[in-house]
Amino acid sequence: MQKRITEMLNHADAFIFLLGDLATLEALITLASWAHLHIHQKPIGLLNVNNFYDGFIAFLNHAITKYFIPSNAKKLFICAHTANELLDLLQAYKLEPDSWTFVLERPHNDGNSSRSKKYKLDLTLRL
Repeated sequence: MQKRITEMLNHADAFIFLLGDLATLEALITLASWAHLHIHQKPIGLLNVNNFYDGFIAFLNHAITKYFIPSNAKKLFICAHTANELLDLLQAYKLEPDSWTFVLERPHNDGNSSRSKKYKLDLTLRL
């Protein structure tokens, strides 16, 4: 499972979680904890069909009010009830870099320099 999550981290601009089982929850928690440990700052989208993730969101809010999780942890979670709404919110996501997270930029070689080029999120489904 760790290898699959690492592959997702290395190749994804964002993560979208659908309804799922314990393996889905493990991947969600792993990516959230890696964000907490400043390994990434990629948005984590929750497709909240039939309020599936309401309990998780309530737990997250409860843990924040009890000071077990920092309040800024919520900024990476983007929740929506429809796929179109979630994709729109992920496209609008603005990264707020912190001084602790190592962010890799994709190199862009225009022949003149080794400047980096910003890319729009690629949310294309690949099977």
